[in-house]
Amino acid sequence: MQTATIDLPPKLVPLFAPARGEFRYRAMHGGRGSGKSFSAAIMAAVCGYAEPLRILCVREFQASIGQSFHAELKAAIDAHPWLSAHYDVGVDYIRGANGTEFIFRGLRRNEQSIKSLAKIDLTIVEEAEDIPESSWLALEATVFRQPKSEIWALWNPKTENSPVDRRFRRHKPDGAYVIEVNWEDNVFFPKALNDLRLDQQKSLDPAVYAWVWEGA
Repeated sequence: MQTATIDLPPKLVPLFAPARGEFRYRAMHGGRGSGKSFSAAIMAAVCGYAEPLRILCVREFQASIGQSFHAELKAAIDAHPWLSAHYDVGVDYIRGANGTEFIFRGLRRNEQSIKSLAKIDLTIVEEAEDIPESSWLALEATVFRQPKSEIWALWNPKTENSPVDRRFRRHKPDGAYVIEVNWEDNVFFPKALNDLRLDQQKSLDPAVYAWVWEGA
């Protein structure tokens, strides 16, 4: 029997270690360089490797596939030969040899299209700060029809009392694991990005720096 090792920032291990279906929501908020997106991409690819899933990747605005979660998933898959062997990664699609399918959608003016989707096992909400309440309501009503269905939300907080802030920080729902993760929690934080952070720590307004890098 072959085994594989997945490297994650240690702070994110408790978030992703429980089996699919043990949480309804897995939510990550924080600043730039925390590893939120790449870790979610790796774990989504691993979930789709382990069993055939329909995985929906959404954000509020998606004018093209280049603005979607596709690039993050491709990078995560390419980083692991056993995932590369499993997935067919096209220009605008990603499919697993076992039938796993990744679907990419923008939510703005597209709620009816989302409502028409069926049998979604996992939903990744990227840049969740921008998602309005109406889109959250339509999304949840659609994707929570499958057994063990989950939503993973990723965002850098920007506005107090935003829909995602109310949903996961002020009134955390049952079955939710919510964690703050920032650059100092990412043991894989690259030196070049840290150089940029240090430059911006000197040049940016302190409040802007705190938002960009510290998830304030």
